[in-house]
Amino acid sequence: MKKTIRSKIFYAQLILCLFFSCVKANDRKFLGYWIMVGDQYSEVIEIKEVGSVLYVKNQDVEFPAELDKARATISSKLRIGPDNIPILIQLSEDPYKMTLHTEQYALNWVKISRNEATKQMKKVNQYCNPDFFIGHWQRVDMEGSHQIKKEGGTYYYVTNQYTKKMTYNAFNHILYCDLGVGILTFQRSGNNEIKAFGRNIYRRVSP
Repeated sequence: MKKTIRSKIFYAQLILCLFFSCVKANDRKFLGYWIMVGDQYSEVIEIKEVGSVLYVKNQDVEFPAELDKARATISSKLRIGPDNIPILIQLSEDPYKMTLHTEQYALNWVKISRNEATKQMKKVNQYCNPDFFIGHWQRVDMEGSHQIKKEGGTYYYVTNQYTKKMTYNAFNHILYCDLGVGILTFQRSGNNEIKAFGRNIYRRVSP
């Protein structure tokens, strides 16, 4: 009888141990480095655990994260431009895939190794350095030119009509300013080429 009771206790403890091990393993599939699918210059997001607390990190900024095991989601924030944007991460059955939701978008991400993450961050920092935008630019398909300059840590959009302060969104690699009638965006599209509004091409004519 005592042997039977001891056996039951042992198996109960074993089941509990396996259960908590599985939960822990399930939690840990979130952890690691992630990049956006289809974006060769995607920013790297890191999901890490310090003690019993989860964090989501990008642009050297860490935000506490909350895990919902029942729904297999993590809620947190990301630094996008000057703002901290709420996000919801939905896991996939595949531990190397997840979907990141913002208020406007649902983006697919894949997991990469630490070594791959280091290489990706180096590539992004080199190609997407906002200082690339500094210089004089000429529109390709029609007349139109402008200058982008930097004073201190601030960028400015300069034409014959006005000078506007600019902001760099490191998440989307976009330099933009408010013209009063709309938002003007610039994104790098080549070695000496940028696009305004995602379509109007400008080429650098001088530094």
